[in-house]
Amino acid sequence: MAEKPEESVPLSLADELKRALTNDEFFLVYQPSIDLRTNAFAGVEALIRWRHRERGVVAPDEFIDNLEESGLIVEVGRWALRTACLQGATWHDKGYRFSVSVNVSHKQLSSSQFVNDVAIALKVSGFDPLLLVLEFSQDTVLDGQESNTPHIQDVKALGVRLAVDDYEPGSSSLDDLAKVGIDIIKLNREFIGELANSSQSPALIGELVKLAKQRHLQVTASGVEDAQQRRQLQIEQVSTGQGYLFSVPHEAEEIDLYLEDFAIFSGKPL
Repeated sequence: MAEKPEESVPLSLADELKRALTNDEFFLVYQPSIDLRTNAFAGVEALIRWRHRERGVVAPDEFIDNLEESGLIVEVGRWALRTACLQGATWHDKGYRFSVSVNVSHKQLSSSQFVNDVAIALKVSGFDPLLLVLEFSQDTVLDGQESNTPHIQDVKALGVRLAVDDYEPGSSSLDDLAKVGIDIIKLNREFIGELANSSQSPALIGELVKLAKQRHLQVTASGVEDAQQRRQLQIEQVSTGQGYLFSVPHEAEEIDLYLEDFAIFSGKPL
């Protein structure tokens, strides 16, 4: 009697993620941001996706936490940074001049190799450091301030700009963020979503922009989904906006088409 073949044991999510990194299953999409003052194309944010062999495209909220817990986030973050810089340099070679933002996790920033990773990504790609924006959470910047500040200062010395993501007015001191070396405050999408329902939100944004300007900080908004939100942000002098009102995230080839259409129909510089 023939022996039954052994059934394959399903891989754990951590093992699948290791395989995904080895097999180049991760890829980046890019979401545009628009200058709210001039309507010019301002830049893109690089966002990770996973092209799973059975499940198709998997969103980051299904695997980012596991990347963090397993420590793979450092290696995957290194790959994402280099890939985004290479793509940014390709766009710049085509004559486009706009910023590329890349998210950085707490573990990445805490890694002893982080500053070197950024330096190598810039060197290998030839990407202009002035147009690279590294985005951190508030917790990453402030909670581990003693240990992380030297890394932040060293990477800032490379010429890149630094942003705090998902910021809500009053959640942390602008003075603390400015002292650390932050250049950009990015308002979170939940707060932007409340603009139409809260009489206080516009005033809070206006006050934040005023205080930010005094500290040479730029204020931008994520999650802009309708024209009313856009108008209110323009009134409060928020500099740039990002969200589905302007564009969903696209792979690089689709961004090329977006850039062509944007230049034709907006008449604005790129």
